[in-house]
Amino acid sequence: MSISLTEAEWLRDYIYSVHRMHKLQSLVLSGLENTEILFWLLHRLPNLESITLKNCLFEGVWASTNLAAHEKVGVVVQLKELIIDKLRYLQNIGFEHDLLLQRVERLVISECLNLKSLLPLSVSFSYLTYLEVSNCSGLRNLITSSTAMTLVQLTIMKVSLCQGIEKIVAEEEKTQVIEFRHLKAIELVSLPSLTCFCSSEKCDLKFPSLENLVVSDCLLMETFSEVQSAPNLRKIHVLVGEKDRWYWEGDLNSTLQKLSTDKVCIY
Repeated sequence: MSISLTEAEWLRDYIYSVHRMHKLQSLVLSGLENTEILFWLLHRLPNLESITLKNCLFEGVWASTNLAAHEKVGVVVQLKELIIDKLRYLQNIGFEHDLLLQRVERLVISECLNLKSLLPLSVSFSYLTYLEVSNCSGLRNLITSSTAMTLVQLTIMKVSLCQGIEKIVAEEEKTQVIEFRHLKAIELVSLPSLTCFCSSEKCDLKFPSLENLVVSDCLLMETFSEVQSAPNLRKIHVLVGEKDRWYWEGDLNSTLQKLSTDKVCIY
């Protein structure tokens, strides 16, 4: 179901009358001015699995006014997919405030130019399997090392067209071993400021399942990380979806240095 603000207000009144819509699994909301209707609907659609927000005008997905909804009707735990598209005023998502958001398995964020942070320090994202971020120029890094340690189920990571991203993982002061246990595929595309995946020697990155790595149009990226292990990786692709265009110089960092030296840039 895809609805605008006016239709969402009608749906709220309808649900209030019939109590719940038990069969609705996917909902697209566009043009919302605040999150009141969003959370009112979320906590009354018990089988909703996917929510998409498009062209909404709020600065954060979560707001303190949503507490009343939680207290009265409880939390829907079935939500698996959250897609956020073209929220030009969005600055933060607010995962730390809502268990519903923390249980998302598939997260797609695109064209949120004012978004400053993605996944906060204080939250475990142990359910997340798919993460895709594109056209979010306000981000300087994707996640912190502490947050990365909670991504135990992450299988696919895609980051593209984010002009400001300098690192994928922002390291912290203490030494940490970060194991992306199930991560099989990483795509890093058109990230002109990206210098590395993680720069600190204090982060020991392990990718035991990584088999597919795409690095395309990331001309400043000369190293992946100081300390890393990816035993199943044998090539770096330079074009998404193109299996025949790849480089390999014996190890991950040497290959990236070769790409940087040769200025490999595919459009």
